[in-house]
Formats: sequence, structure tokens, C-alpha cells
Amino acid sequence: MIFEQMESWRESLLYFRAKMSSKSLKMIKPYHEARLKNMLCFAQSDSARSLKKALNVLRAGVWFEGLRMRLYQSTAYGVGRKMQPHTYRDGIYHHNVWAKYAVGKHLPSAETVYACEEQVRGSSHLLEDPSWDLLDVSRPIGGDGDKLLRRLRPSIQSALFEERALANGRYVRRTAPVQPLIRLEGQADLQAIAAAVVFVREAYEAGDTSRAFDIGRSLHGITLMAAVVTGLRGIAPELFEYLIRYVFPMASDTFIEFDLNREVLNAQADWLRSTILQMEDNGWTGYVPGGPTRELRRLLSVDYGFDLRFGLGPRIKLKVPFEHASEDARRSVSFNNAAWEWAAAVLATGRRQALIPEEAIVRLMAANGEPDGAMAHSHPVESA
Repeated sequence: MIFEQMESWRESLLYFRAKMSSKSLKMIKPYHEARLKNMLCFAQSDSARSLKKALNVLRAGVWFEGLRMRLYQSTAYGVGRKMQPHTYRDGIYHHNVWAKYAVGKHLPSAETVYACEEQVRGSSHLLEDPSWDLLDVSRPIGGDGDKLLRRLRPSIQSALFEERALANGRYVRRTAPVQPLIRLEGQADLQAIAAAVVFVREAYEAGDTSRAFDIGRSLHGITLMAAVVTGLRGIAPELFEYLIRYVFPMASDTFIEFDLNREVLNAQADWLRSTILQMEDNGWTGYVPGGPTRELRRLLSVDYGFDLRFGLGPRIKLKVPFEHASEDARRSVSFNNAAWEWAAAVLATGRRQALIPEEAIVRLMAANGEPDGAMAHSHPVESA
């Protein structure tokens, strides 16, 4: 995994800008919309393996995008020319198999995957990761949670199971409800996402809505970080859409559910990415490519400011009609979304405002149903 991240993540995120001319930059062909279309087409079909096929679109896409990034190519044609030059004669493209890989219509054969791995080491890791099976939510998880989690790497297992028991070959879940989530957030990637999805499914099937909602918040943060600092950035919009449609609905509380949108998540990923780059320019060394995300997760908390805490967090909404919701649920939704609107407006400008300005506090007090001045004593204030 470290090998895959040897090229700095900054260069990986901006590789076209760094390696290609401005003229070439305009010619970069996006495949997100085509993959989204294919993913949803499979997912909404009547096939017994519909979600498995939808996930195969993501698998093919992340494999292709990883190759494209590391080869500095702008199109499927360019990647094919690099990886299988024998299929091209005199510059004429004789088949469109790489275009099908790019949009997720076909998974590459084992022979093709092996050949590409020989040329680009580590290119098959995400494609062959066991996490994709854990993301298939088409059937109840039942009592298979531990069995699925055992397929993940040791550091993920250590986050979820008691280490002493693991040393003796036994799998005993940690009893603390929050600690496993914090540990997953500290190593945000595809496997951390998959583990959190298993937790959501278990809580949902057990009818523990409060637990499911708490896990959903953690899953949102893990996904956001992974979409910025791992190879999943190449399929971030597609992954967001899959989780929004098929996982987050299970992560709702009795009265509250997540109000997520793919475009908003894309924007939040951009804000997080820009914040990291700005902080790195100012000497911050909290994240090392390929390393843990323990310090990175603090950007999503209040530690680095209320603008990041709320702007990078999820919007929520009432799950039931207003008159049927509890007073606490109404206030939570109103306050969370008012705070999100303020923070998103700040981050969208490319600037930072760690403390909440006085006029925003007035709006948040109103949203929270608090008397004038009550909130001013509990939140730092700075003038606009």
C-alpha cells in the first residue's frame, strides 16, 4: 500500500495539471457520468446479482482510473496504447475494450490484470480487494458480520476485535461502541468503509437506529477522507452515489435521516482537499501519503475550526412528518443544517473562518430555539 502512495498525494491529485499542458488538460475525458449510468442500470435491474454487477462497475472504474493516473493518460485510448500496444496498428484503434473498462461495462480478465500488474505494480490492489463483497447489501447480513470482517487486513481487524483474543486466534468484538469507529476513521480507505458498512447493516437489522445513525456519521467522514487521499478519488462520485442510495438509508435514527447529495459530497471533497493543500503549504505535516488518517480526521472535528466541523459534516433531515418528530429531533435538524449552511458558504469561497461570527450565532440560536445570548456563551465568537 505504501508503494502505491510513493508519488505524493498532492501530485496524484493534480497530476494532469503538473504533467500535461493546458491544451491537453482540456482534452481529459471524464467517465464518471457513463459509470454512474451503468452502475444504476445494473443496480435497478431485476437480476439476483444486481448490486454485485453495480459494484463491478466501480471495481473496473477504480482499476482503470488508477492506471490512467499513474500513466498520465487522458483517455481510455491512451491507456490501452500504453498497456497493450500490440492491439494497435499504425495508430488505428482496433477494438474498444479499454473504453468498456473505463465506463465499467466489463471487468478485465485475469490475464489482463496480471499483465498490467507486471507493468504498473499495485494497480490490481483495489480491483481485487475483498471489501467489494462487504459492500454488497443485497441480502441480510444476519450473523455473518464477523466472517466478513475477518477478510479485511490485520489493522482493520485490530480496530474491531480485542487484540488479546486475536493473538490467540479468536475473534471477540470490542465492546466500546465508539472506539472501533475512531480507529476506522484513523485509517480511512476502502476497507475502513467496508467495515463501517458492515456495522451499519448489523445495527439496522438489530433495530438499533441510534447506533446505526452514529455509525452513519462516521461512515460519512471515512468516505470523505478516503475519496480525497486514496485511489478511490478516481471513482468518488460513483462511490458516493452507491452509498447514498443503498447504505445510508439503513443508517437513520427514529426521527432523523441523512440528507446526502452526490454533488454536495463532491464539493466537500474539494473543500477538504483544498484545506489540506493550504495547510501543507503552511507547514502542516499531519498526513503522510499512504499513512494513517488519525490526524486528518481531526479536520472533520471542531479541533481545526467550526467551519470544517460543520461544512465537512453531513446534512440531515426529519424522517417523519414534522408534527410527529420529537422536539429534540426538530432542533437537531434545524441547528445542524443552519450551521452547515454557514460553514459551506465559508468553505465554498476558498477561505477559512474557524470561529463562528456573531451574526451566524444569532441564526443558530434561532434554529436551536434558544433564548438570546444562551449560545453566545457556549460558542467562540469572532467578528465577521
